[in-house]
Order: sequence, then structure tokens, then C-alpha cells
Amino acid sequence: MQDNLIKQIKEKINTKEEISPFLFIWSNISNINLFINELSQRLSSELWSNKNFIFSFIDNNEKIKVKDIKEFLEKIFITPTYWSQIFIIENISRMTEESANSCLKIFEEPPIWNIILLSSPSESWVLETIISRCTIINMDKTIQDSKNEFYYGMIDDYVRWIDHDLASYVFKEKLEKQDYINILNTLIVYFKNNLVYLDLIENIIEDINWIQKNNVLPKYIVDKYIIRMKI
Repeated sequence: MQDNLIKQIKEKINTKEEISPFLFIWSNISNINLFINELSQRLSSELWSNKNFIFSFIDNNEKIKVKDIKEFLEKIFITPTYWSQIFIIENISRMTEESANSCLKIFEEPPIWNIILLSSPSESWVLETIISRCTIINMDKTIQDSKNEFYYGMIDDYVRWIDHDLASYVFKEKLEKQDYINILNTLIVYFKNNLVYLDLIENIIEDINWIQKNNVLPKYIVDKYIIRMKI
């Protein structure tokens, strides 16, 4: 997913198009904030920018006040010395109606050199006027759509100690890289649906990104989680 987003953003920057804010929805707000921060680091590198031009409004579990968000977004009107600058606002569901309304103009017509990354645990907690100005990426739906019924059944049997077909399958079959990624994505879906091994989800997401970006042997990564589920 990150690769496609980065490609899309780079194309818009090259053609000097406005980039609508990206609103990432995921019920696990901590994980989506980690995802966004990792994405911002990659974007900065890919765009030959500078990490000092990544600005973050960190979620502190309090309401986002209009004074604070206006002050944070003032830098958006300053032309950076690099190709772009990135603004991250974590958990915009904490915005008051006044603070959300104060962002509407910027979100509708962001200066072309700006990339705005937003997060929220639910779309329903964000004003419709904000939603309409953003590109929505629903990570809950994306992950659920990645569920593979064949792998899901084997994972369920393996976790519930019914059989070890999952381990045998991974060991014996000649799988492609995408097969291993599908297994890992399905692990995430299973863990979320059954509220088990939730502490592994963040690591699995990182490993999926690592597999996609590097020439590594994904079998060993899948083996790691198969073993971890039996410890």
C-alpha cells in the first residue's frame, strides 16, 4: 500500500497538482499513527526532502483546540526549501467543531508543496465537511479485504490446537512472495477478529512492508509467527 501511495503522491508533485489530505481510518489508532509516521519518513526520503520538514501534531488524548491547530498549520503557507513538506495530524476525531471548521479551507486547497496525513479510529467521528475534502483510506476494510478464507481456516485450526496443517503447509509448499504476504495479512485479520496475539500485529505490518521493499526470504518471517503462536 505504501508503495502505491508514494507513487501517486510523487506523480502529483511532479505535475504540480494539489494533493488532497489523506485520512487514514483504523480502529487501532496507535498502529495507524505508526503507519503514518513510517510513511512520512519514506516520503521524505523518496522526495529528496528533509526530515525537518515533517511536522507532527501528536495525539495527547485531549481535544484539539482551534488555537493550537491554527498555530500548527501556519507553516503550511511557507514555501519549503525542498520539494515538499509533510503535516501529520493524529486522531482528528479529537477536533472540536470549531477547530475542524478552521481547517476546511486548507484541506480544500492545500498549497501544492504540502502533503497532509490525518488519522482517526472511525470515519463517523469526523465532520462530513472534512471527509469530503480528503482521500479516505480505511485500513480496517483494507485488512479485512486481505483475508484469505483458506489460510484463515488453517490459522484457526492451528491456534485452537486442532491440527498443525498451517505449519506443514508453509514448510512443504513452494509458495510465492505474495502467498506469504497473504498469510501475514490473514494473520492480522484473524488476530483482530478473535482478539488474540494483538501485540504481534504491529510487528507483522512492519514485516509485510519489509518483504515488499526488500529482497528477503518471507518464509522465515512467516515461520517466526507460526512458532510464536505456540510459545
